Amino acid sequence: MLLAQGKQNRIYECDDTIEGILSGIYQAWDAAYGHEYIHLTVPSAGGGDMLLFSEYHTVIPDSGQAKKVAGAIRRKISDEVLEVMLGALYSTNQEKADCVYHMLPGAFRAGGRVLKDLADPYVRAVFEMNRGVRHEAHEYLGFLRFEEQDGGVLLARFSPKNDLLEIVAPHFEDRFPGENFIIYDTARKKAAFHCKDQPFFLRGLSEEEDRQLFHRSAGDKRFEKMWKLFFETISVEERENKKLQRNLLPYHFRRYMPEMH
Repeated sequence: MLLAQGKQNRIYECDDTIEGILSGIYQAWDAAYGHEYIHLTVPSAGGGDMLLFSEYHTVIPDSGQAKKVAGAIRRKISDEVLEVMLGALYSTNQEKADCVYHMLPGAFRAGGRVLKDLADPYVRAVFEMNRGVRHEAHEYLGFLRFEEQDGGVLLARFSPKNDLLEIVAPHFEDRFPGENFIIYDTARKKAAFHCKDQPFFLRGLSEEEDRQLFHRSAGDKRFEKMWKLFFETISVEERENKKLQRNLLPYHFRRYMPEMH
């Protein structure tokens, strides 16, 4: 983060959510303090260091403010730019909120053409963050494995690098509208819940709920055993290529894939 000299910098501390960051953008913009003196942050794992000669503001998430920011980007710039910015905000990059904020002044001037200006460091950073998030989400659409639980509910567990639930859940909602299913992000302890023919919703899980969530049905265990047998039967040992396997299916995708254990 580059801090301006002279005038005191103002740091807006945002929740690491879409609503929290868009609220921070609204409040920072509304302050009219000068874009070069404003920076947005999200909580870091280590807590982060306080910066000298800086004025700190805690952002209270506000759904109305977040909707106004998203609406302004859609109307005055483009739907595509909004999607790219939102994609970037799902990343784990600690600079994401600040990069999106500082990309906006140029985006309001250039409109949708701003995405071609990759010489701009903020545009390039947002573009690359979004690309990384969308790529990982695309991979998980093929690698997620659903397991039937007692009661017939389907459960898929994954531990993505980025915050992908709101990106992958709509795909499976469209694909399995008549199923009750849960997609559980074990790293962030939150899940997308889908009830038959209803819109999905997100909710965090407590430690107790986490322990009680995984109770596979007897039928699913039999199916897994047959799937593993099939997987092993068609495998030709002489043609195994571990390096190619790692390239096509990196280790971090394999944790909850039964055929890989």
